[in-house]
Amino acid sequence: MDKVQRVGRAIEDNIRQCLWLPGAKLPGQRALMERFDVSRTCLREAMIGLEVKGLISSRHGSGCYVNNLFESQFNVPILGVERDSAAMQLSIMEMRLVLDGHAAQCVCECATNDQLAAIASAYKAMAQLSGNYLQRAKADLRFHMLIAESSHNLVVVSLSQLLYAQFFNAIYSTLHSVSGCGDTTLNQVSALLSGQHQTIYQALMARDGETAKAAAQEHIRFSISLLESRG
Repeated sequence: MDKVQRVGRAIEDNIRQCLWLPGAKLPGQRALMERFDVSRTCLREAMIGLEVKGLISSRHGSGCYVNNLFESQFNVPILGVERDSAAMQLSIMEMRLVLDGHAAQCVCECATNDQLAAIASAYKAMAQLSGNYLQRAKADLRFHMLIAESSHNLVVVSLSQLLYAQFFNAIYSTLHSVSGCGDTTLNQVSALLSGQHQTIYQALMARDGETAKAAAQEHIRFSISLLESRG
């Protein structure tokens, strides 16, 4: 394996292991040259090879960025289905049933201590919020997105980024759907959601993969039931 192939493989491995997440900017040219102890020409050839594979994109005057594996597919319209319809939201939540469970299990096996600390910080911030449904939905999004990004699974990260970014309304609708159901129901649902998040959080901090996976899936099933009750 020559130097160009070696550098290309090393960067590709870092991307696949989610050391550089989809959407992230790669280190600058000089930093990469020093990191891999190669010339500018060698690095440039390696980067061209990665761009041809579709793993990165070069932006003039800005640098190179990691591509999301599935972004181009999500830009294709789904004929006959409204993006924010109840049916679409339920379909997305059903996909999350698989993704969130697997992500939680992977975090217990692969996440660094720094990543667990970031998840803990996001959980505590989310737990302190009340009242404003949009803020709570955004905090919910951050908590679950950090779990996905800490899974070290490129497919999970790529799909989760797109699902959360493009179908945020499914999260917001879940929280907002019970706002008109009276204080008793609202408090009960809020308590259940908070308890589910706490169970996920505690399992992650203990690196208990099976419990984390089961808790994440139970949380999504409950969210699905809330969305279904609206219909």
